[in-house]
Amino acid sequence: MNETEDFVQSLFMAQLAFVGCVAGRMGRSKGGGKGGKVPAAASASSGDGRGFVAPPAVVGSLLGDAFRPSRKHAIEVEAVGPEAFVARGVLTPGECDAIRSVADARGYSHATSRGARYGEADRNHGRANYEDPSLANAIWERTGLADALVPILGPLGRDSSPTGLNPALRVYRYAIGEVFGAHYDDANRVAGGGNTEFTFLLYLTGDVVGGETVFYRDALLAHDDAKETFRVAPEAGKVLVFRHGARCPPHASLAVERGTKVVLRSDIVYTRR
Repeated sequence: MNETEDFVQSLFMAQLAFVGCVAGRMGRSKGGGKGGKVPAAASASSGDGRGFVAPPAVVGSLLGDAFRPSRKHAIEVEAVGPEAFVARGVLTPGECDAIRSVADARGYSHATSRGARYGEADRNHGRANYEDPSLANAIWERTGLADALVPILGPLGRDSSPTGLNPALRVYRYAIGEVFGAHYDDANRVAGGGNTEFTFLLYLTGDVVGGETVFYRDALLAHDDAKETFRVAPEAGKVLVFRHGARCPPHASLAVERGTKVVLRSDIVYTRR
């Protein structure tokens, strides 16, 4: 076993033990979730999209200071669409596994919606929320991603520049057939100052058939014949960023046909100098 595998296994076992302790406490508590209920766990999957049911999602730090990715000295950023960019090799496969294995051990709630009849995007996948400034900073600073992205994204207006990732992290897990239909991403103010301006997606798995992030021409959001403008396929360690808020293009996560897609979702925060 090499150092990376040993690191991943140690993190996984430690977090699995933690989840067992928390799950026991939550099972006895009357205050978990709305109406005293613990959020239901979604079906997580093995490589063929079928497998175990993950434990209930736990909100809090995901990895914190335990995650120490290597610095990448040649991260290349490529424009893939209007105000949309891809950076490859931000994390190694082992670093992706370190995040994914802990997230899987913690579990996922089931993200769903009422559907197009109510003006909501079709949604069916696992989701977990975390507040982890240390992990967000490690991905942004320690990897060298900030050095590669900031000159390309540039300032907005006269005095607003990208300064980091939103520490409110979300992990999405898509098994076979699971989707997130066409939608827009909102901009938000971040506690402590700053506004989110770009959606940040870090793909934690590859070897997936389907599951592409697809972008559409505006005003054809809910139609089957909506004109696709570009798409990005899942690839472990790859980052996709694109504008959100008023300038957000409609986009969707297509159904996974084989494998499991896991994505870490955050936002790029801009603050005034």
